[in-house]
Amino acid sequence: MSQLLPGSSIGIIGGDPQISSIVLMAKRLGYRIHHFREEDEAKILLADKEVIGRYQDRQALFNFAMYVDTVYILTNAIEIDTIVALSGKSRYYQSFELAEISQNRMVEKLFLEEHAINVAPYGMITSIGELPSLLSSIGFPAMLETNRFHKNYKGMMLYDHDMDDQVFQLVEEQSCMVTAFVPAQRHFSITILRDYEDHITILPITEDIYVDGTLKYSIASKRMNPEWVGELRTIASKMMRSISGSTLVSIQVVMAKNGIFYITKVDQIPLIQHQFSSKQMAHSFSEVLLRLSTGLGVLECSLVEEALIVPIYREMLEKAYILTILKPHWEFEYFQVEGGNPGEAVGVIRLTGASSVDLVNELELSGLHD
Repeated sequence: MSQLLPGSSIGIIGGDPQISSIVLMAKRLGYRIHHFREEDEAKILLADKEVIGRYQDRQALFNFAMYVDTVYILTNAIEIDTIVALSGKSRYYQSFELAEISQNRMVEKLFLEEHAINVAPYGMITSIGELPSLLSSIGFPAMLETNRFHKNYKGMMLYDHDMDDQVFQLVEEQSCMVTAFVPAQRHFSITILRDYEDHITILPITEDIYVDGTLKYSIASKRMNPEWVGELRTIASKMMRSISGSTLVSIQVVMAKNGIFYITKVDQIPLIQHQFSSKQMAHSFSEVLLRLSTGLGVLECSLVEEALIVPIYREMLEKAYILTILKPHWEFEYFQVEGGNPGEAVGVIRLTGASSVDLVNELELSGLHD
């Protein structure tokens, strides 16, 4: 497949605020950006053209694809058969297989089991009557979520057989996946990229720190336990050997208290955990992703220095603005967006230095999360 040179138009489909970083890099390198989103999703202010439509409207997507030189899909809300048809309207540098894995939980879990990658006990139900016996089998607590991706359903934790009306409504509306909850000792994220010439690179693995289910910050360190790194890279290699095509694969992993690693999510959507700058990684994440999406090939992605990636949520903006003045050595990026989901990150702060321990201490003392 031919490379897409600067001056060409890239059609990005999806509403993730992180798209802002890719758009900024694309414009620096001379590309034009068309953006297709649904009305309730974030508006990317730097896009050259915006189209508002519905992901279920095949004709609207086809019309969008016909006026750009390539489409890059950053949502899991588009059916796989529509994606295949879209690839006939414009260049498409992503993996059909990964798109299906990303939007269908049963396909994802069967794929992982087929390739001997650990997943927590699970089962699928199509009616509420099947739920009690499945829960008795896999135990409590358990996560209930739609089998197919749905942006308005984020999943519900079940702690016992006493369930509210939301559970009944969700199960009656569509097939659902129930997965045993794995108490996590640690959380990790992996991003792997492969271009259409089969060059593969793995971004620095991060350990992710959550508070009440919300990502607080991610640490990329050269001092990470080498046994953990080895196991995580083995998982990454298994994934890349098993998924065809040029692609970015995002993998989220938990290490259980017994030391066993379990995959919790495989996705085609980039992780905010890996929003590295060129001060932290040999090439910035947005540049690496842009090159992948235009067929220019992946670049070296080794860690330059210890790094922290800190998501900025809307309720943190006032403190972040003050810290922009007080911490001139930190890197602040505010995504150029309007609207979107209240729970989405609207920017990132990047801390870089010789010691991740010192960086964490500096972050905690800053008062950002107080």
